Amino acid sequence: MTDAVHGLAGPYALDALGPDERRDFERHLDGCAVCAAEVGELAATAARLGAAAARPAPPALRDRVLAEAARTRQAPPRLPAARARRLRRIVPALAAAACLVLATGLGVGWYQADRRAEHAEASSHMMADMMSAPDARTVAGSVTTGGHGMVVVSRDRDAAVVMLSGLDKAPAGRTYAVWLMGDGAPRPAGRMRVADKPAMIHGLGRATGIGVTVEPMDGSAEPAGPEIFTAHWTG
Repeated sequence: MTDAVHGLAGPYALDALGPDERRDFERHLDGCAVCAAEVGELAATAARLGAAAARPAPPALRDRVLAEAARTRQAPPRLPAARARRLRRIVPALAAAACLVLATGLGVGWYQADRRAEHAEASSHMMADMMSAPDARTVAGSVTTGGHGMVVVSRDRDAAVVMLSGLDKAPAGRTYAVWLMGDGAPRPAGRMRVADKPAMIHGLGRATGIGVTVEPMDGSAEPAGPEIFTAHWTG
């Protein structure tokens, strides 16, 4: 793959690709450990930033951030030692983007030194570690209501990360419920209070798929609501 294809990791994580580019890049992700790990690290960073206080950014901010990332992005590293090199490449890009946000006086601004931020920090490190696992693989899923979805699975970590984008907020009194499938009856695997934030799922066992449904806030013993996302894998 060319450097241009590798360079789509950032726009993909920001949901800034068109349908054809997204489809082609997801096929590339399935066989590229470097890009899969980079998408995971960017998604983990986004989850951490989501715990910070923020003000609305101007509409042109995303274009400026993407332009800055394009200037900073270097060619992908060669394995082995990919993770260390990847971090050296990503950190300057994230720092440049952060400086741009701070310069506008809008966007994230500052972190809250409280338990919520500490929890988000720990979760993001755990998510990045899981998605950098040697056996991590990316599986594109089907979203029935529009939008996009993918799962990164690691048998070594016995975990997965679910990433959805373009979904509406769950109806009042409802939530997005995650289920592990393929090893008997569906098993509850947690909730996604905000659909566009990555969700870390532990204890895969022998599951070969993940589903997301709309369920009551107090939970369900089995999937009962509309199924909005499914992804399946083998092995």
